[in-house]
Amino acid sequence: MRSVSSFSLNTTPALFLALCIFSVAFGACSSAEEEDSGFSPAIIPGALAKTGNADTLVLEGKIVAFLYELSSEDCFNEYRLVDDRTGDISDLTTIVDCRRPHDAEIYGEYVHPAGPGEPYPGRTEIERWSAIKCFEGFKDFVGSDYVLSDLEIGSIPPEREDWEIGLYRTTACYVYAPGSQLSGSMRGSGI
Repeated sequence: MRSVSSFSLNTTPALFLALCIFSVAFGACSSAEEEDSGFSPAIIPGALAKTGNADTLVLEGKIVAFLYELSSEDCFNEYRLVDDRTGDISDLTTIVDCRRPHDAEIYGEYVHPAGPGEPYPGRTEIERWSAIKCFEGFKDFVGSDYVLSDLEIGSIPPEREDWEIGLYRTTACYVYAPGSQLSGSMRGSGI
C-alpha cells in the first residue's frame, strides 16, 4: 500500500490501552449499530501473515479482479501469493466484512477534474492531486484530524493505461494502521 504521508502518531501500549478505556468509558464516536452489538472499532496490534504459497495461504473474503472494484466503505485485505516452483509473485486483494480484521477501508472516491480527451497529467501530478483529496476527506470520515489520528492515508490513483482508454479517472482513498489491522469501520471512530 502506498502511504500519502509518513506521519504517524506513535503510542506506547499503556497509553493506547488508556485511550481505549477512555473512549469506551465516554462512548466516543460509536455508531448506533456498534452500540447495539457492543462492538466498537479498534486497531488490532500486529499484522497477520499475508504471504505464502497456494497450500499455506488462507484467503478471507471475495477476491477482486481490479483494485478499481473497491468502492467507498469497502474493507479489504491484501495478500502475496508466491509460486514455489516458478518464484512468481501475485498480489491479491479481497473485500471482507468490516467487522472482521482487515488491512484497510476505502473512505472516499474522487473523480479527477480533467475533461474528456485531456491527456494523462503524469504520475507525480495524479499522486499530488490524490494526496490533497484524500487528506481533505479524512476528517469528515474518521471524525478526527489526521495529525491526531493513529491511522494513515493511502490512495489508489488511476494508472496511465486506464486513463488513456477512458475507463478510470477516479482515486480511491483508504485508511490503514501500519503493521496492524483494523476492526470495525473507521467511519466516525475518532481513532
